[in-house]
Amino acid sequence: MTRRCIQTTIRVAAPRYRATAWMAVASLFSVIAVGTLSASAGATGILPPGNPPANIAPSNGDWLTSIDSASAAEGVGAMKVNESEVEALPVAEQLFIVINEERIDRGLAPIQYMTAQLNSYALQGANADTDPSFPTALTGGAPLSGGASIWAGGTTSVFEADYYWMYTDGWGGSAESTSNAGCTSASSSGCWEHRDIVLYRFSSCAGGAAPVLSMGAAYGTTGAGGSLAAIMVSTCGAPPSDVTLSWSQITTLATVQQKVVGIAALPSGLGYWAASSDGAVSAFGSAANLGSMAGQSLNSPIVAIAATPDGGGYWLVGADGGIFSFGDARFYGSTGALRLNQPIVGITSTPDGGGYWLVAADGGIFSFGDAKFYGSTGALRLNQPIVGMSVDPATGGYWLVAADGGIFSFNAPFLGSTGDMHLNQPIVGMSADPATGGYRLVASDGGIFSFDASFLGSTGGIRLNQPIHGMAATSNGQGYWLVAADGGIFTFGNATFYGSPA
Repeated sequence: MTRRCIQTTIRVAAPRYRATAWMAVASLFSVIAVGTLSASAGATGILPPGNPPANIAPSNGDWLTSIDSASAAEGVGAMKVNESEVEALPVAEQLFIVINEERIDRGLAPIQYMTAQLNSYALQGANADTDPSFPTALTGGAPLSGGASIWAGGTTSVFEADYYWMYTDGWGGSAESTSNAGCTSASSSGCWEHRDIVLYRFSSCAGGAAPVLSMGAAYGTTGAGGSLAAIMVSTCGAPPSDVTLSWSQITTLATVQQKVVGIAALPSGLGYWAASSDGAVSAFGSAANLGSMAGQSLNSPIVAIAATPDGGGYWLVGADGGIFSFGDARFYGSTGALRLNQPIVGITSTPDGGGYWLVAADGGIFSFGDAKFYGSTGALRLNQPIVGMSVDPATGGYWLVAADGGIFSFNAPFLGSTGDMHLNQPIVGMSADPATGGYRLVASDGGIFSFDASFLGSTGGIRLNQPIHGMAATSNGQGYWLVAADGGIFTFGNATFYGSPA
């Protein structure tokens, strides 16, 4: 691992500090602060002036996993972010999220705003491989009462930068093994200063009012090996007038992102993907992160995900029938340009992956690639809308399932339904059992209804935080996964739990 050299200073009303002595090192982190910092009373975890007793070596090649492991050592829960979703965002927004998560996970107030002015200052610093400088006042007129700037050279990973600032900022036993250049011995006052800055808040304003905290961040490409920079300031009075992003917007977006709409499994059963309505895709186990639509402008929300038969790719489909292909999944067409009578609710791959079917809420079927049209319920009056479909691997036909559990078979055998039963909760999806030729239906409470397929368990008797939104079966039919709207994953039979976006 490349040694990260860190130089830092904390001063009151001090000019910007530049760690010129370390500029030749491939990766450099430095911090400068002006103003008075004070700890937040009643917060959890280890807070300044306290610090971890020793550096914590990364526990995993994945930086977020290492962060969560290190924070657990001080009694702080896992960072409440989805790694793939965060990394799909612009670097500036990643910094805004990760720094704030470290703060709020310990009970500290988040930085409230990102501004165009501070983003510009951060970009100047990132492009120059140095700390961003400070304005005297924010756009809108409020003078700065304090500030800090951070930059990281030689990395493009926000999670890696955060790990070094937060968990390896102390004495490593020797100068060669210590990443913080200001930490020259076990008793040096320079140890843990980066962490102290991230986890402190600026002094209150007159009368005890909370300061307004603002931030700018950027990723520079003209510096050496990639450069991340952030500037954090406090003011007293009105918020800045050039806000580009607020923390309240991030928390609102996070709520939307937690609406997981479906799950698709690898044919090996060694992993799976969970898709969210905003287009984010979370990969678990051996499932590769092949891309997503997170952070992109969508004409309609994502409603389903389907994996290619070889597990090398997947399709996302929007409510308008727009198709987004990743990995070895090929684009064969969409209904994105058509006027639909009812929204699309599902997608199913053909057995060879050479095409797919889309199904709408009225049971209209749209076939693309080598998918054959065997019929639909588009011209029928349904008691309840269609909520999903599944292909019969034996015949190549398909079943449609309605919210009342009614089954409509097209070139596939009818094996039973719940259409004449009183259900506690509506049916939300189905999956075929490749071993028996049967199928299972799942309700929003996780109740499972099996037809010529083994019953392996359900969440019907469990109080769920959020309703079930989808299911996927293992390739031998001896297990299945259920996924809830908040990303909770429930496994039955030989289906293995590999993690969840909850």
